[in-house]
Amino acid sequence: MRLSDLNLGIELEPIVRDLELYPPQEEAMKAGLLDSANNFVISSPTASGKTLLAELVMLKSILQDSGKCLYVVPLNALAYEKYQNFKDKYSSVATVGISTGDYESSSRYLEKYNIILLTLEKLDSLTRLKPAWLSKISVVVVDEAHVLGEEKRGPRLEGALARFMSFNPSARIIALSATMSNVEEFGNWLHASVIKSEWRPVPLKEEVFLAEDDRAILTRVIEEVKEDAQVLVFVNTKRGSASFARKAAAQLKLRNAELDKLAELVDVGVDDLAEMVRFGVAYHNSWLHPEQRRAIEDSFRNRILKVICCTPTLAMGVSLPAKMVIIRNYKFFTLGRGVEPMPVCWVKQVFGRAGRPEHDSYGLGLIVAKSEDELEAIERVYINGELERIESRFSNDTMTEQVLATIAGGAHRIDQVYEFLDCTFYAHQKGGEIGFVKAELDSILEGLTRAGFIEIDGDRIQATKFGTLSSRLYLSLNSALELREGITALSDSRASDFDLLLLLAKCEEVIPLKVKNAMEIASSFSDNHEWLYNGAHALGTAIIAHAWIDELTYPKLKELFGTYPGEVHNNIYVLGWIGYAASKMAEY
Repeated sequence: MRLSDLNLGIELEPIVRDLELYPPQEEAMKAGLLDSANNFVISSPTASGKTLLAELVMLKSILQDSGKCLYVVPLNALAYEKYQNFKDKYSSVATVGISTGDYESSSRYLEKYNIILLTLEKLDSLTRLKPAWLSKISVVVVDEAHVLGEEKRGPRLEGALARFMSFNPSARIIALSATMSNVEEFGNWLHASVIKSEWRPVPLKEEVFLAEDDRAILTRVIEEVKEDAQVLVFVNTKRGSASFARKAAAQLKLRNAELDKLAELVDVGVDDLAEMVRFGVAYHNSWLHPEQRRAIEDSFRNRILKVICCTPTLAMGVSLPAKMVIIRNYKFFTLGRGVEPMPVCWVKQVFGRAGRPEHDSYGLGLIVAKSEDELEAIERVYINGELERIESRFSNDTMTEQVLATIAGGAHRIDQVYEFLDCTFYAHQKGGEIGFVKAELDSILEGLTRAGFIEIDGDRIQATKFGTLSSRLYLSLNSALELREGITALSDSRASDFDLLLLLAKCEEVIPLKVKNAMEIASSFSDNHEWLYNGAHALGTAIIAHAWIDELTYPKLKELFGTYPGEVHNNIYVLGWIGYAASKMAEY
């Protein structure tokens, strides 16, 4: 069946009009995806056509009803990839906008667009601010909807969706996922029709590969590349991904003019990446500046690079299909929990990248085992095992942040807070009864009151100016308290620029960077030794930010402190946002 065979009631772009529908797409059409106002949850493997279905829903809303649509993704890189893709395909019939930061802003400029790309954090921020244009949204597409089950980011997506559905119940929700086992339960929460399919356009072979060391893995990689295939290798650390890339480059040794040109683009402040790239191999992790990562991604898509060695975040990031995907390490370090096996759903996400319809007759996903016993265990869990259920990650801490966001957003009675909680996946999984959280909510409200975020008078409830600012500025509650306390402490003394940088660096949104002899270096910038001692864990970050402000280049920062362009860029971005938040806090 072709799209042109369907009576869709809209004029499609030539780029999609003559597409042959895949089986999951046909099933969705027959279920009324374009003929009803129903919400939909679509669970099917990577490259099975989920995105096109969401695009058609948006196009129909735009062309028939002048609708406005949100397309929500988990990562900035994915937002920019979709933004460029939608602009290229639909610029003649729709305007496309994007917003991935600026959390305090209601982003009124977005109102003029038909399709708006957002990160889940920006959606969460907007549902706290409730700009008038958000009520005009007709369709919300949630890509990678299984992120709702993530410990840190899941509650923000869940809270955002619950708030959005409560004040714009007429908008359609289209949730997409490749790895959701309890899709019916998720669909019931959204009052949605469910499409679940295992069909793939390219068959996938999943295997456990016994290899005591990297030599056997490298042999498999080189064999595939010699057959003109591309390979992704997932490694559990940044240093490990660079090390494996170095070994692969030494064996592969491809050379051509395109690789030499790419090497020049990425040769900024990162050890021997350029030399690896000249041989057709790169690594991809948070050491790299976004421009370096984009250059590597584009070159892989264009089949210039043959091998990318990457860390786990790429599994949920941009679209980089390859003939073979290798998971070299299935155990990864998680802050606060140590080394743990990765979830089955993550492995399936990674394997989903194997096999490109236009190039490969099949895709191959390999997990490396180092012994026969480990091979059997991996096979039992990851090859033959079941996907984990998506569970709400609401806990006392994450619920506290979302409760404050709801109160600061206009819930002035306790029963309105209950109404918000009743809309969450958390309540749905507990049986739809919200009475069981009363004691929990009482404790949350007491804590928010004690910390000065809210005030309660009988059944009336209101966010304080501090609480409203904390929510609008999209700060974690701990960081808001850190800034308030730090601003008070520094206002009583002659604070140096470095003291202020250290205050920002102490916030939990900032990833600490280590610097040798940090206390000695910091003491040359500040004589407030008690302040330096209390912020010892953040000294490295503050030192690097201070050097960056003094216009040290990425290569010089790498030489002096061992930091990489991506680490510096990411932290400077976050510090800029926290600095703005601190300035607003200081005003109040």
